[in-house]
Amino acid sequence: MKIQIQHIPAEGITLTYSKAAKEFPVLTALMKEEGGCFQGPLIIKLAVVPERELFKVSGVVEVDVQLDCSRCLKQIQDRLSRRFTLRFSKEIPQDLHGGDNEEVELTAEQIGLIFFRGEEIDFKDAVQEQVVLAMPFKPLCNEACKGLCPHCGTDLNVESCACTSERSGSPFAVLKDWRASTEGKRKTKP
Repeated sequence: MKIQIQHIPAEGITLTYSKAAKEFPVLTALMKEEGGCFQGPLIIKLAVVPERELFKVSGVVEVDVQLDCSRCLKQIQDRLSRRFTLRFSKEIPQDLHGGDNEEVELTAEQIGLIFFRGEEIDFKDAVQEQVVLAMPFKPLCNEACKGLCPHCGTDLNVESCACTSERSGSPFAVLKDWRASTEGKRKTKP
């Protein structure tokens, strides 16, 4: 997923890739940690346009994934899609160097730059980052998912469990009994 900068015409170029997730080490490690898997290749479309000393890259990355619901652990299929715009720069612009150890104020556009060395741009890390950003923080099979019973593990979307009626509505209910027991101990001390 590299392009030689001398091959980028002034009007820009459009690139399309279809890559297996296993070609991206960050994505492979992420799926091992999260317990999901990618279903098919990543489809990557990039439009690269030179802008003065920079290269503007607008793109979209799409991939089907299989994840576990964060509440009930049911496997779900999802399509991740992320649009992005990035700017690549071969050199740090002159106003970033600052002279005489002076503090330099960065603009929002300068902060978003991705620097590269040599005569080619490698999009691999940028694409990995966009897929990670597209991943849901807490995947859900649906918004109304009730999850699993914390006591017996029953899927509350499918059936109710006997311990559901025994649970108190408040997680602080146990403090009610604790308070009563500590008050009795305070009164008995001389």
